[in-house]
Amino acid sequence: MKQTAAEYNAWYHTRRGAWIAKAEFDLMLSIMQPSGGSTLLDVGCGTGHFTRRFAQAGLQVTGIDPDTNSLEFARNQSTNIDYREGDARHLPFPGASFDYCSAVTSLCFVDDVNIALQEMWRVSRTGVVLGLLNRRGLLYRERGQHPGYKGARWDGASDARQWAGQLSIPAANIQIKTAITFPDGNLLARIVEKLIPASLPFGAFLAVYYSKR
Repeated sequence: MKQTAAEYNAWYHTRRGAWIAKAEFDLMLSIMQPSGGSTLLDVGCGTGHFTRRFAQAGLQVTGIDPDTNSLEFARNQSTNIDYREGDARHLPFPGASFDYCSAVTSLCFVDDVNIALQEMWRVSRTGVVLGLLNRRGLLYRERGQHPGYKGARWDGASDARQWAGQLSIPAANIQIKTAITFPDGNLLARIVEKLIPASLPFGAFLAVYYSKR
């Protein structure tokens, strides 16, 4: 049976889920380094967990997602975020409408990745940040075929560079880092995570930043 939006979002409030989400968000924010008050479009925002985190970090955020149930849940969590129904492949905004675009583990469920990225690149002025499921991570080896990841695509740094080529993004404007090397989230994993460089390619979460500057 499919999870409800509330059931899905509840995972972020478990001990393991909260640790993973914080590590993922901190990594994305560290490579973006956005100025306070910058605008951001969160593509595939779902229940709005990361959308709310971006807003709490001082950004003016809009979330977009095709799932009406997830959007209804997200709207009930905050009143300072504009949530809209829409498709990543046809973003209903003029070019350069936002400083940034984000897609946190949402492109994993989009078949036409290049089209979605072209749209995100089109509506952003400064850059696009992606959170991906890393095909080289330990999580993929342990749980890649788990029913919880049914329908999700696992990508790698080479995929991210290939997509950048489709957008004519120079190599100097791409940052790729990982987090959550040991995804069990126990005490040892949390300690070791602080010691492992984000430049190593083995974390379960792959953060990619395409910059226009």
